[in-house]
Amino acid sequence: MLHVVSPKEPIVKEEFPSETSFLSLYPLAVGEARPFILVLPGGGYEHLASHEGEPIARWLNDLGIHAGVLEYQVGDFEITSLLEDVEHALQWIRQTSHDWLVIPDQVGLIGFSAGGHLASIVSTIGTVKPDLLLLGYPVISFYEPYTHIGSRTHFLGEQPTLEQLQAFSSDRQVTSKTPPTLMWTTANDGAVPVENSLLFAFSLSRERIPFELHVFEEGRHGLGLSEDNHECHQWLNLAETWLQKHGYARARQQMTTRLFIAGDSTAAQKGATEKPMTGWGEYLQSYLAPSVHVDNRAVNGRSTKSFIVEGRLADIEKDILAGDYLFIQFGHNDEKKEDPTRYTDPDGDYRQNLIHYIQSARERGGIPVLLTSVSRRRFTANGEPDPLAVGAYPAAMRQVAAETKTPLLDIFEASQQLYRSMGEKESQQLFMYLPEKAHPNYPAGITDNTHFSDKGAKQVAQLIAEAIRQCAELSALKQRMVERNLDSDERLAHQLVN
Repeated sequence: MLHVVSPKEPIVKEEFPSETSFLSLYPLAVGEARPFILVLPGGGYEHLASHEGEPIARWLNDLGIHAGVLEYQVGDFEITSLLEDVEHALQWIRQTSHDWLVIPDQVGLIGFSAGGHLASIVSTIGTVKPDLLLLGYPVISFYEPYTHIGSRTHFLGEQPTLEQLQAFSSDRQVTSKTPPTLMWTTANDGAVPVENSLLFAFSLSRERIPFELHVFEEGRHGLGLSEDNHECHQWLNLAETWLQKHGYARARQQMTTRLFIAGDSTAAQKGATEKPMTGWGEYLQSYLAPSVHVDNRAVNGRSTKSFIVEGRLADIEKDILAGDYLFIQFGHNDEKKEDPTRYTDPDGDYRQNLIHYIQSARERGGIPVLLTSVSRRRFTANGEPDPLAVGAYPAAMRQVAAETKTPLLDIFEASQQLYRSMGEKESQQLFMYLPEKAHPNYPAGITDNTHFSDKGAKQVAQLIAEAIRQCAELSALKQRMVERNLDSDERLAHQLVN
């Protein structure tokens, strides 16, 4: 059953039947008709990968394309019902009257991993098909040895029949009516073998369907926008060129302002094997207009020192342009005295490194912004958040901000206020607290007071968005933020900062 989520409609999903799929819309604010592309995130038909949903829709918006994200049924579902939900979403987009206009014969699908399987199977056997298909590291075949067993099991059960394997392996179902397709994947994908894309490409070629296939040499599964893999990040430009060729994307008249994030694992985008761990950088885009693109270069385990030594700041220097922002947040790994490749003294190298980042951005016309580290979840004996939960680094950053007249977002203080308001026990839900066997990525369970759950990452992104709104030096960026309907947790974060 399909339920269309209005941008202004608060939704409590628990109030809907379990067999409900939710279509969230990301239309452009334009008066003319534009193409539409529906996004199907991956997640092995067990969950939905958030970084393959809204961030993809926002990227499509930047290309002048209306977008929507289908939060389709996962877990226990009927195959027919699931496929119908996707087809009904395509029908709704084409046929329903909206405030924004759609070109009805330019409605595409983009799917990642298991979402790529769902997109490809609808594109081959569906009674309602898209006009264009994009696939990122898709599950295509349900035959061993190339299938992704988790996706197949959730879709067909433990013991699928030969008839089911044939019927729902997309490469076996390609016909002359399958739409033009662009695919990308990596040669060493450890979860969904490259052969899936090769098999689909062979079938498309056999039927003389126009297609492009891009296989990058190296990259983990679940890259999404590939912001932590510069080679695979090329797929965005390749797809943009292809979409322009097919009349979907506009040639951009102006460069989109980019907001680079230089930071550590608390901000970094997480891959499929790390979920449900989430970095706050995965949610910042949702607070910004399409004219600002978040380019998240944060990487797990990095400090101000190792980020520079590994050439990651140099990579940003190659790309940053006048008017772009550089958000700088380090501290957790600078603390690690036992590791000389990362440790910095808060009153010595840490301060000098921060100045290096600031000067690097300014020399290229960029706008540096310092963010104090998000606090670890650490409480004192009297039940208060530990003011030294990230050592002396937040205080050192504040001093550098004052000395260099650099905008500062005090996220350490804001996050401590959040933990205080929730209390020691309740604040666990913001972090990676999972019992044994609760999630396949963490079979032994996990207790982690540094890294965020999906809920925690959302809350921290909200804290950062509110801090931007209150920073007088960032008034230009504030004007390019979007208003969101906040859920109860986000409203709490809003109240704390205000």
